Amino acid sequence: MLGSLQDNDIKLLRMFHVIARCGGFSAAQAQLNMSQSAISTQMAQLEARLGYRLCERGRGVFKLTNHGKAVIRASEKLFGALEDFRADVAESQGRLSGELRIGLIDNSVTHDNPMIRNAISEFASAAPDAKISIYVGGAVELEQQILDDHLHIAIGLFHHKIESLEYWPLFEEIHELYCANSHPFFDRNDDDISDEDLLAARYVSWGYGEGLPGWEPPFAFNTVASSPYIEGAAYLVLSGLYVGYLPNHYANNWLSQGLIRTVMPEQVRRAVQLSLIKRKSARVSRLMKVFMNELNIH
Repeated sequence: MLGSLQDNDIKLLRMFHVIARCGGFSAAQAQLNMSQSAISTQMAQLEARLGYRLCERGRGVFKLTNHGKAVIRASEKLFGALEDFRADVAESQGRLSGELRIGLIDNSVTHDNPMIRNAISEFASAAPDAKISIYVGGAVELEQQILDDHLHIAIGLFHHKIESLEYWPLFEEIHELYCANSHPFFDRNDDDISDEDLLAARYVSWGYGEGLPGWEPPFAFNTVASSPYIEGAAYLVLSGLYVGYLPNHYANNWLSQGLIRTVMPEQVRRAVQLSLIKRKSARVSRLMKVFMNELNIH
C-alpha cells in the first residue's frame, strides 16, 4: 500500500477506523452494515496490503497491535487531509463547503457568555453547505489534536504556550472553591474555616488547571485526587469528601439545589482566560476565517 494508495485502500482504512472506534468486529457490524464474515475478509485484505497484523481478535477479544495503533493515527490524518482537499477545491470554485473541525473544552456549554454558540449559529448561516464537527475534551487533548491536524481550531483553558501554536484570548470565566452538602465545611461559616483547616482538606486538582496564567494558588492544597476534566472534578466534589474548583457557570445548577456551596470565595476565587488556538503553520481556510471572524479574530 505504501507504494500506491488506491480508492479501495481508503475504504478499507475507513472500515478499520470504525472497527477500532466500536471496539471490535461484532460491535461494528450495525454501523458498517456488513456481516462479521465480510468484515473479517476485508480486514484480512487490509492487513495483506499493509504487510502486518493490525489487531488481535478472537472470541470476546479485540486489541489493536502497535502497528494497528499507528495506522489509526495515520489514517485520521489522511481522512482530515482528504476533507481539507475537498474544502480547498470548493473554495477555489467560490463555494463555502467542506468540514470545519472545532475542539471545545469539556462542560463549557453552560457558560453565560454566548460568544461560542453565536459563532456556531452565524457560521452555519454563512456556510450552509459546510459540515461542522465538534470534539470535546480536556486542554491537553485539544492541544494535541491541533498539533496532529485532527482539529482546525480549539477553544479552551490553556496554560501552555506551545511554540508551534497561536493563541487568541476570548473571554474569562470565574472559578470558585466548592464543597458538597455532606462535607464538614458545608455548615460552617467561612470565618470559622481557618487556613489550617483549608490546608488539611482533601483537595481535587485539575492538573493542567493549576498552572493557568495569572493565577497562583493561595495555599499549598492537600492534593489527594485529580482529574483533567471538569466533570471528573465535579464528581469528586459532589462525593462530599473533597473541595475543588469548578467554573461558576457549571456549578450553578448544584448550587441552586443546595447540593454544594462556595468556600471562602473572597480569598480563593480565580479568574481564567478561555482562548482559541490553531497551529501556526496551518493555512487559514475560508471556513476557518468565517468562524474566527464571528469571534472577532481577524
